[in-house]
Amino acid sequence: MRLAGTVEQNDIKVLAGAFEQKVLDNDRVNLVVDMSSWADITGPAMIEDAKFELAQLRRLSQVSRVAFISEKQFMLAIATMVRTAMPMIEIKAFAPENYDQALAFASELPAPKPAPQPSLKFIDTGRPALIAYEIDGTLMERDVEAVVPLLEAAFERNETIDLFARIKNFAGFDPVILTDSSLLSVKLSAITHVRRYAVVGAPAWMKQMFGVVGSLLLIAIRFYDEEAEGEAWAWLKS
Repeated sequence: MRLAGTVEQNDIKVLAGAFEQKVLDNDRVNLVVDMSSWADITGPAMIEDAKFELAQLRRLSQVSRVAFISEKQFMLAIATMVRTAMPMIEIKAFAPENYDQALAFASELPAPKPAPQPSLKFIDTGRPALIAYEIDGTLMERDVEAVVPLLEAAFERNETIDLFARIKNFAGFDPVILTDSSLLSVKLSAITHVRRYAVVGAPAWMKQMFGVVGSLLLIAIRFYDEEAEGEAWAWLKS
């Protein structure tokens, strides 16, 4: 895919059609996104792009590698952020003069990775209004399917609840989670039901994300290092 000049709405429609055909014709695909000559994007094109990306979330599991070609620093930052959140996709950024390297990277189809094991494990707290869990691996749709009923039941039985999360090893998430309507419903309920949220072992980028969410939803969120887990439990039980 090559984006050049000012990207218009129809450009996104053409790109979307080409991608959809590729994933229909192939079980797995790699992408080369050349943005070395990209200058700007119109408002309608941004909306069209957002619609396209949301519609393709369930198909991202078919994407193995993505090569970004750009010298713009913010695009490299976006590539790094996406790679952190979705490590199941190999993403590399290349300078325009290294186009051949980008093409070679995307031309190789790596061996399929084994399906990840469930990464979310519940921790018994002995207190109905305190839900605790540990994340160790890649969050998949089945993890969401396990946690949603528990949270919904807790919201129904208690006026407010507290949450505890131990981040042992966060290896990204399956993008299909973002399309789960039941998870959205739980997030909306959390606005009025969650009192305190203690997070242990979160990486720096996750702390920033949780901090923003907490300030918007008026949820008290605190972060603790692994060795201070006892302090997290004490705060929730106070």
